[in-house]
Amino acid sequence: MKFIPAMALAGALLFSACSKDPGEGGKAEVQGTIFQQEYNKNTGLIVGVPIPVAEQRVYIRYGDDTFASDDTRTEPDGTYRFPWLRKGSYTVYTYSECQENTCDGNQYPIYSTVEIGSRKEVVQVPLITVKWYD
Repeated sequence: MKFIPAMALAGALLFSACSKDPGEGGKAEVQGTIFQQEYNKNTGLIVGVPIPVAEQRVYIRYGDDTFASDDTRTEPDGTYRFPWLRKGSYTVYTYSECQENTCDGNQYPIYSTVEIGSRKEVVQVPLITVKWYD
């Protein structure tokens, strides 16, 4: 009879160990695209149309993390991806320029939070457009 409670305890521990937090180690993916919109630095008016931005650093936070969990850079066509993720909530962000002396460090973060709901899901982050002053 002592065997049954021990098996129940082992089973409970096994199932609790299987619960996974957001992060690496899965088969899901978060991907997106970043465009850049040029602005006139003197007037603040838009110049031209948004274009894909290459080599833009993109960060991701897993779950409730308060700092970047990983980062990557965009491809020449502005796309990026974070593969091999588990189910859960993720915050993707990058930095955009702001008009001179209008924000600390002349840049500010743009955040987008997404949810991976299934093991092999590919989640598309809404388009992010950063500002560039010239």
